[in-house]
Amino acid sequence: MWSAIKWLFRTLGRVLNAIRLLITNLLFLTLLVFMVLIFSAKDDTPALPARAALTLTLTGPVLEQDAAASPRRLAEKWLSGDTTPPPMTLSQIKEALDRARNDQRIGALVLRLQNMTESSLTKLDEIGEAIEGFKTSGKPVYALGDYYTQGQYYLAAHADEVLLNPAGAVTIQGLGVYRLHYKSAFERFNITPHVFRVGTYKSFVEPYLRDDMSEESREDTLRWLGQLWQHYQDNIVKLRDIPADRINPSKEQLLSRFGAVNGDPARYALEQGLVDRLASRNEMLQTVAEQVGWDSQANRYMSVEIPAYLSHSGPRKNAAPAVGLITASGAIMSGDTGPNTINDEYLGRLINEARLDADIHALVLRIDSPGGSAFAAEQIRSSLLRFKDSGKPLVVSMGSIAASGGYWIAADADRIYAAPTTLTGSIGVFGLFLTFEEAFEKLGLHTDGVGTTDFVGAGLTTGLPEHTKQLIQMGVEHTYDQFVSLVAKGRSMNPEQVERAAQGHVWTGQDAKELGLVDELGYLDDALAGAAGLAELPEFSVKPVKLPSSAKEILLEQLLLDSGVLSNWATAALPAVLRPAGEQLKSELSALSQFDDIRGQYVLCVECREF
Repeated sequence: MWSAIKWLFRTLGRVLNAIRLLITNLLFLTLLVFMVLIFSAKDDTPALPARAALTLTLTGPVLEQDAAASPRRLAEKWLSGDTTPPPMTLSQIKEALDRARNDQRIGALVLRLQNMTESSLTKLDEIGEAIEGFKTSGKPVYALGDYYTQGQYYLAAHADEVLLNPAGAVTIQGLGVYRLHYKSAFERFNITPHVFRVGTYKSFVEPYLRDDMSEESREDTLRWLGQLWQHYQDNIVKLRDIPADRINPSKEQLLSRFGAVNGDPARYALEQGLVDRLASRNEMLQTVAEQVGWDSQANRYMSVEIPAYLSHSGPRKNAAPAVGLITASGAIMSGDTGPNTINDEYLGRLINEARLDADIHALVLRIDSPGGSAFAAEQIRSSLLRFKDSGKPLVVSMGSIAASGGYWIAADADRIYAAPTTLTGSIGVFGLFLTFEEAFEKLGLHTDGVGTTDFVGAGLTTGLPEHTKQLIQMGVEHTYDQFVSLVAKGRSMNPEQVERAAQGHVWTGQDAKELGLVDELGYLDDALAGAAGLAELPEFSVKPVKLPSSAKEILLEQLLLDSGVLSNWATAALPAVLRPAGEQLKSELSALSQFDDIRGQYVLCVECREF
């Protein structure tokens, strides 16, 4: 008996020891792989040719701020054999094109947009301006593509020559907003939504109460969508010098023209003037090679990608007084948050760093956010007011979106710049709670208990009593009044003027300027120059505001905060035909994950996020 027990424990000890050794070895090997990847990456930059084409290869979205490439992500890419370049930031692209314009080593610009996901018109317009600036050098710009999606074509249209694969197509569909609606599903599963809002057009909560869009929401969304779509058409018409009905044909025109080319999408694109020439992949490469030469080793034209080009060029040095730059991109949330979000505590520390930095004479806050937590937005606004107390000018540059909570933190700036296609406003507040008391009752589960007051016990399994609902609604109304008041004070408007622009309305930058919500139409460079003017700086440099990171923070950021990988893998694992549905579901879940406000109150414009 004792022998059997000793054998059992001895065997168990050996198994546990083997597991311990296995885990230790795996950790060591993982660390070794990370170190090899980190150190080997330093010598991975190819030499810059004496003459080459600068190739703009866009992968994924265009970013507002750089996403740190963690060892974990590098290891995953290395193990999977993925050679796709990482997404680039708007500033990297603009800087490279500006430098290449006067660089004698660069003989042409090539746009490779095949893997670019749909990006906002605002970001694409800024890149387009940079391409037009490059073209002033007289160097040719080529767009090479097997096919072009709507966003890809918007950039490709800037090229001197747009080449399309004979088996490809140009897909221009228009703009739309479509969301899942949950009312019937909630009823089927006995889920009770409790919604509190102020703002007739604050439509985020509608999918939880209805199975379709309300007329108010439909009217408001169609208005700003129509403005963005008109902007898209006008730019393509101007760049390609073609009639508007080539971009936006009626269904009768499209069917007739498509039938005339026997349903050949590439030939249709050529005959409608959307592209200049149909060419195979090799013919495309040869076309560019005629301008810059052929690289026999790489079997393509002489080329340098933008990241390599910037690493060869080195950072620009400027001893002029600095305008600080802080980028706030993503949903506004509190406490410990993941990537692609605005952490109120961290952003507050950045703002304080700019306030205390004697080299910074003015600050530009670049906002690209649909909003989020009302509490977190107010903490950021408080930090910005403290910055203004220092006497340094504060300027806001709105990116693709600065709506709802994004506008909350912008309202007190000395000057606000927005692009014509920026989506802003959405001045409204909502609260949302889901309870499951009816679902639990159907399952035979009942919650009961006692409390010392009438305010104990409300929750997921008990629902919300009427007096609790009234308290929450009053709190939401108070936050809305606070929102209107701070906008009125920050913009030197009276509350009635703000109210006309509020009620949850979403506005384009063009409309927002007419309403007094923004001061100037312009991009980041205009905002930086404006901040320098307010600080009376005849010359200025740009100083991105950063905080020094401890070794522990760097390790945690690199190893733990790469949470998007699993969801991306899950989407990629779906069959191609199901991926659009997967992306939509992922977007809906992403919106729900932003509900972290300690009071359950949100200043968020979800329908703006994709634009």
